[in-house]
Amino acid sequence: MSGQQYELVVGDGFARDLMRIAADARADPSKIFLRQQVLKEMRELASGKSNGYHALGYEAGKGDLRDCVTSYVQSDGQKQADHRLVFREMPPAGPGLPPRRELLAIKPRHGSNGIYAHVCARLNRHANDRQPGLNAFGDRPAGSGGNEKQRHEELDAKRLVAHTYAGQVPLATSRPLDPAAFGARGSGSQPTSPSKGTGKHL
Repeated sequence: MSGQQYELVVGDGFARDLMRIAADARADPSKIFLRQQVLKEMRELASGKSNGYHALGYEAGKGDLRDCVTSYVQSDGQKQADHRLVFREMPPAGPGLPPRRELLAIKPRHGSNGIYAHVCARLNRHANDRQPGLNAFGDRPAGSGGNEKQRHEELDAKRLVAHTYAGQVPLATSRPLDPAAFGARGSGSQPTSPSKGTGKHL
């Protein structure tokens, strides 16, 4: 890992996902592990320790998410990861500032009305439409996979595109997330107010 620091930004949709996970953890001790793992992945995305698991693509019916990346999160340490966290890489907000990662959704991997439908809705994208501006990210089909080396190379290549692509801007509802809200340390940036509705107890 390069040690690159990132500023996390979140919109209302992701904030609602976090509040649901936090509420579930307060009501049911068996849900605490998921909350811990989500916060851990957020810290690692902010520190650059994690770059996500694989890049997403386009598939009719699932939408054009070629500028998005998914991470996997476990709700049970003894089982395979069963949640996805989807985010987008972003250029810095200004000169001398770190690049950004916009967190879009955290949802179960399986079941109806899956996470990609939520992400498309939050990005105002129709599930059957290609986004012409996303041609800058290539034309990778959804689910094309690849081994670990290939996945990392693709993530690296798409990150370079995202950090220089003028069309890659956060949603209107997205705001910087206070690093203290998810236990980040040593980010090198001043804490900022979380998006409205994130709450202090994530």
